[in-house]
Amino acid sequence: MVMNGQYIEKFKLDNYSLIAMGSILLSLLTLLVLSLLFRYLIKRQIDEQMKDMIPIKAIRERIGIRIKFRK
Repeated sequence: MVMNGQYIEKFKLDNYSLIAMGSILLSLLTLLVLSLLFRYLIKRQIDEQMKDMIPIKAIRERIGIRIKFRK
């Protein structure tokens, strides 16, 4: 089997596109994890601040503050 130049160029392009797709997926996954962490930290901060006003956790959860992020 003879490998010509076009086959080698196509193989290189496939490798580069796989690397690019992998890096895009990795960055999107990282953004997802960071956004979930950010939401968790905000909810935890609000809960800590409400703890001073409402000491019973069941009542705090019943009040339930919903966080709405801007679009």
